[in-house]
Amino acid sequence: MSDENDDQGTLAPDEAFAVLGDETRMAILQALAGADGPLSFSELRDRVGVEDSGRFNYHLGRLEGHFVGATEDGYRLRQPGRRVIAAVRSGAVTDSPVVEPTPVDAACPVCGAGSVVAFRRGSVDHYCPECAGHYGRVTLSGESAPGAGETTYGHLGSFELPPAGTQGRTPEELFRAATTWGLLSLIAVASGVCPHCSAPLTTSPTVCEDHDPAGDHCEACDNRHAVQLSFRCPNCPYGGQAAAAVALLAEGAVLAFLAGRGINPVAPSDPTAYSVALMDYEETVLATDPFEARFTFGVDGDTLTVTVDEELAVVEATVDGTGGAAP
Repeated sequence: MSDENDDQGTLAPDEAFAVLGDETRMAILQALAGADGPLSFSELRDRVGVEDSGRFNYHLGRLEGHFVGATEDGYRLRQPGRRVIAAVRSGAVTDSPVVEPTPVDAACPVCGAGSVVAFRRGSVDHYCPECAGHYGRVTLSGESAPGAGETTYGHLGSFELPPAGTQGRTPEELFRAATTWGLLSLIAVASGVCPHCSAPLTTSPTVCEDHDPAGDHCEACDNRHAVQLSFRCPNCPYGGQAAAAVALLAEGAVLAFLAGRGINPVAPSDPTAYSVALMDYEETVLATDPFEARFTFGVDGDTLTVTVDEELAVVEATVDGTGGAAP
């Protein structure tokens, strides 16, 4: 048997999918994932249920070296094999559950009305039935709207969540799980790390030149804030756009300001209070070439004012209300 620490090498995408496109090989990965430790050849063959030793050895050999490692103690999953099983068991590549828009015990951070959550296409969506939310109004119909006809909501935000995240959770629990999962992903984005594949992200600020948030959002860009963070992974399809405040989620000044006022910036017990603190901010574009802007956040009468550069990195931060500069 080879050593578990041997170089795993690389596989071309088409070769990797060809290797995995077999029921017996997937059963081998599932059996190893459910084992408490390495399995011998005979133990693994018994668990998979293949009587023909030669046939089983052929399929195991196709997996060995990249997805499966062989040691003196037996066979075990390697990291690529663990990632495959994690994707399968998360439901991301097999399941497509739907949770219809359901009221939850969380006030809209924009207008204070009740809010609803829904799950569809691998995403938890947060809506307000009264106002335009953070990102304008959307109309849902069919399987995504309760009852017959169409329903219009204000979009408050979306968080990707594997389908497994819906299992055994009430709508409130689903909302809080998605908030935590989504915040961890956005912290990665703010740090320039793709939360899907870990490659470096390309990020840049964009500014709505005709921004006029009269009422509750700007008709030109469908956002409350003029400055948005655009991000894209050059290695995988991950990317999107969000309010510029997302770029500050990994900044010490912002984290300290929130945590110092009882708001957990990673897993908030009150997502509405967190969203108000992070999204209800004032913005001033100081220059566009090079870009420079100032954002002011408020919590319980205290304010944090940060100046950011073209990378949306904080170059100056000041707290008003506690008598000192932000760390």
